[in-house]
Amino acid sequence: MRRWATVLGIVGFVCGFIGPMVFSSNADQGPMIGIFITGPGGALVGVVLGGVVDLLKVPQPIASRALYVVATIEAAVILYYCIPQPRFYADIVDGEIRQCILPASLREKTVARLNEVTAAHPPLRNPIHWGQAFDKALAEKEGVVIEVHVFRRSKLYENQARWNHGMLVAEPWIAEEEAKSYFASYLGKDCASYANGIRSLLMATGHVSIWPPAYIAEILDLKVVEPPSAKVAMLLVDRK
Repeated sequence: MRRWATVLGIVGFVCGFIGPMVFSSNADQGPMIGIFITGPGGALVGVVLGGVVDLLKVPQPIASRALYVVATIEAAVILYYCIPQPRFYADIVDGEIRQCILPASLREKTVARLNEVTAAHPPLRNPIHWGQAFDKALAEKEGVVIEVHVFRRSKLYENQARWNHGMLVAEPWIAEEEAKSYFASYLGKDCASYANGIRSLLMATGHVSIWPPAYIAEILDLKVVEPPSAKVAMLLVDRK
């Protein structure tokens, strides 16, 4: 039992300690995984499996081979989960603008909605006057609200592993037929600059349902769209 606990504990500690530093480009918390999770976890599993082996009186040569196999599987599993998963980067929308309105026209409706949401949440330490917050946020970042008829969409992810950090990957296109509203400022604050009926690719970023919202897009509960960068556009060329 002691041998199993020692071996599996050491394997768990070493893999959990070193694995994140080897595989991840941002391994600030890597050592903590080995110290607090995989090391103690491996030792605990070793106690259990070692106790089973002793209880069943498994012959020593077979027990040694079994320990080797289990330690190898443990190392492989821990190292696999040390590889960071791709981070969501943006939504890619293939559609056309059907309507454009100024955010100021949504002020009354937005303030009423935020007051309702405020009443449903625990009181904020510093109460927010949403009318003033709306005006301030819009002055800081002027733009428009566009309604886009979406024909298809895709999700874009950014790899986080050390060997491919920053590389973008896109999911296959998903066909859709829906109208979606976004905040846009890439052509300025005048609706005349956003021509209707032209099909194009747009990259949507940001978050919705943030509480409490701070930026104008968050206050409007909308994602922000802009044309994709050259890097993203090249990735999407000829995608089916």
